[in-house]
Amino acid sequence: MKKYMYLLVFALFAFACNNDDDSSPNNDEFMLNGPWSLINVSGGFAGIDDDYENGLIIWDFNLETQEVTVTNTNVELVIYDGLPTGTYDYSIETITGSNALIVINNQNLAVATLTSTILVLDEGVAADGFLLSFTR
Repeated sequence: MKKYMYLLVFALFAFACNNDDDSSPNNDEFMLNGPWSLINVSGGFAGIDDDYENGLIIWDFNLETQEVTVTNTNVELVIYDGLPTGTYDYSIETITGSNALIVINNQNLAVATLTSTILVLDEGVAADGFLLSFTR
């Protein structure tokens, strides 16, 4: 009986551990570093859902200088297509646990999704905020 009890306790310890290093802010900053192509803007009071060609609007995050360089070559008349072309200071703030907030030009953008190939930023305004989706 003792063997089974030890086996059960060992199994509980073995399966209760997890490796959550992927959600640390430093790793998030590292994954954020580099160019991202804006591919979709959705939301807002009007309920927009605009897709953009890959490479049309680029946000290039530089981890060393804490700047994001935006190259916005969109010429179509739209309600919102992110930031205009320019270089902006940014910072990353951790809210709770792995939830992060990117502050660009005094604008708060919650990181809804961040993987090596997908970035989704949320303005966090319930009725008229936008959701910006990026890809590498």
